[in-house]
Amino acid sequence: MSRIDTKIGTNEMTSETGQQPENGHDAWVRRQVQQTLDKKARGEMTYHTLDDVADELGFNAR
Repeated sequence: MSRIDTKIGTNEMTSETGQQPENGHDAWVRRQVQQTLDKKARGEMTYHTLDDVADELGFNAR
């Protein structure tokens, strides 16, 4: 497993880099979103409260 020591902030994740996205990336993202929406529409999504998730993952999860 790789180790990442540098924390990336919102600005680094959302700023314009001037680079073009990889071919097919937009279509891939749209498929992922549509698959999730379809799963929700079929009633196959399971929702958990943030507190439940934090309890499962431990103290530092919040």
